[in-house]
Amino acid sequence: MMAPKTLQGRKRFPLPRLVRLLAFGACWSFTAGGGRVGAEPLEAPEYDLKAGYIAKFPDFVKWPAPSSPLTVGVLGDDPFGAALAGLMKVKRSKSVEDLKGCQIIFISKSERANLPGILAALAGINVLTVGDADGFARQGGVLGFVMVDGKVRFEINTGAAKRAGIKIDSGLLRLAIKIIGN
Repeated sequence: MMAPKTLQGRKRFPLPRLVRLLAFGACWSFTAGGGRVGAEPLEAPEYDLKAGYIAKFPDFVKWPAPSSPLTVGVLGDDPFGAALAGLMKVKRSKSVEDLKGCQIIFISKSERANLPGILAALAGINVLTVGDADGFARQGGVLGFVMVDGKVRFEINTGAAKRAGIKIDSGLLRLAIKIIGN
């Protein structure tokens, strides 16, 4: 066990990884379907939640050569607005070539018709591809968001992760509603 670290004169005891994982899952499961009085239409809260997931995914993904700061690329139309930019460094583009230095690339639904070419362009690059187009993970993306009973969930393609040279933590795999192994 690691020795406690001091932070401003206080001892800080590291939380076990499982506790952090459970808190992550519980937080998003609890809020995923909840509406607020006077809230924006469903799309705004949905993408706020997806932005939150994307901000947490790096805690459960290992890249062969981690770089700092972690950058998220948004390819195509940006459904997040300010939600994602408020959580991490974001680069937006309509061209996959502009985003090749990003560790995570969210591929927008607007790029659905170009998905095979986009994934081919990213082949061999250590990038976590995330999307929410129908069948994203089945088509070769690493992590695909899906809506289930009004809640944001995700599928993981472990074969795509392996081909990208990234490792997904088993705790995140347990939270996925479907694991695809191709």
